[in-house]
Amino acid sequence: MKTIRSLVLLLLAIPLALCPAQEENPYLTQSAPKAPAGPGGDSFLTLTEHIIVPSDLLDSWLANHSMAKDASELRTAAQKWIEEGTATIDSTALTAGTVGPSLANESIVEQIYATEYMPSPSPEDWTFATSFETRNCGYSIDGNSVREQGELVVRAENYFVRMLPHRAYDRVSEKTRQPDDIFIPRFRSIATHQALAGFDESYSDDPFASASPPPRTKTRPSYPAGKTHLALRVDEDLPEPAIKWPLEEKRDDEAADPLPEDRPVRLIFVRSDKIDSPPESTEPLPADYQLSVKLVSVDHLTLSAWLQGRDLATAAKEMNEVIETWNEDEKVNLISTLTGGVRNGTRTLLEDIKKLEYPTYYKPGKREPSADGKSTQLGLAVPGDLETRNLGISLETEISPGAGDPVMLLSLRRVLLGCYTVHHRVLRDGEWIADMTMPRFSENNWLTSLRVKKGEWMFVGSGSGFGEKGELDPSRAVLAFVKVD
Repeated sequence: MKTIRSLVLLLLAIPLALCPAQEENPYLTQSAPKAPAGPGGDSFLTLTEHIIVPSDLLDSWLANHSMAKDASELRTAAQKWIEEGTATIDSTALTAGTVGPSLANESIVEQIYATEYMPSPSPEDWTFATSFETRNCGYSIDGNSVREQGELVVRAENYFVRMLPHRAYDRVSEKTRQPDDIFIPRFRSIATHQALAGFDESYSDDPFASASPPPRTKTRPSYPAGKTHLALRVDEDLPEPAIKWPLEEKRDDEAADPLPEDRPVRLIFVRSDKIDSPPESTEPLPADYQLSVKLVSVDHLTLSAWLQGRDLATAAKEMNEVIETWNEDEKVNLISTLTGGVRNGTRTLLEDIKKLEYPTYYKPGKREPSADGKSTQLGLAVPGDLETRNLGISLETEISPGAGDPVMLLSLRRVLLGCYTVHHRVLRDGEWIADMTMPRFSENNWLTSLRVKKGEWMFVGSGSGFGEKGELDPSRAVLAFVKVD
């Protein structure tokens, strides 16, 4: 099970956990971004987009166009396909930051699933799950920015993980399961990352730490500002294996069918721009001030269309004004606000949370007489070894003096309980009812740094929205802002 971390780990861009029973999971095995503390450099805004397009449409366009300069023409074409309904915008992740410190942007769904089963008490019962693991699905960006030959360059790794359709590993469970029941699932993951030999992970994982880390030997894909980059093209779906019960049916040894020409393809675009610095403020921050955060949900298509053709250098500043316009069209929902007092020179934590306890495993129920008294039926499972999770919003910040306006290092996390997934059912009076459930948590996380503009709502970034069951909802996007008064 995923262990609840201390508040310091709210600063991590990639949650840490171990998953030895499966392929390497970038969400659970990547170390946190580490950055030297202190003032940041130029301000910037970076945009990462996931778009699903038909392969034949994309290949036809590529046959007549070049991306030697950049991928801006392809992104323009993709926008036309979105408006025509032949392509879909899947994710829009905006992240504001300053040159130097690390940045991270996550929209993840924590999926708990069984990794070990024990034999069922009888052939008529489901096999019983005895051990559980957590896999984080969704989108993750881990990076930073530098200046190379005087130009802004964003370096970022992109990860995307999703759970594929799966089935039970015994006939009784498969026959009586509900569509959303969770067994041992399969996952699809894609990534764009680079690494050099000898990467030193020994220094502190706290991005607010005052000590400078040793030189990094790790590198990331680089995206110079002012251009649109195609970070990745990958088939959205892979051919499904033919799952057949062993020893009962002959395996199909025929050649696999060719991939459909109109199969969906995922494109990941990255674009960044430097934000022009206004005149430096001559008024220092007071010893005590108010720190506020607000989260709003907007229509994803509206946000994506607004960003196209727009200079990101001004988009962060214009975001507040355009949200008011969208609000008049009922395309904006206020999710949450939070305000607290802060003393200059301190690390501040503001929280609006409630605690949820849930089991980390279950004990099998005992057999009990059925309603008619003629036979026995398996009793409900008993939960054991409870875990605690904080739900709500947490904001941790520290403001450091900089060249000009001070720089705020911040970690903002929003955690939701989406639903309870079913992992085991028992037959009770003729009905297969759920007796083993686990929570599904959804999160928006941002780790970044901002130049403080007193009295203004400063744009932090955007992430994905979530549906009623905690699943990623591509129809909504979540925007985050902070303000110092």
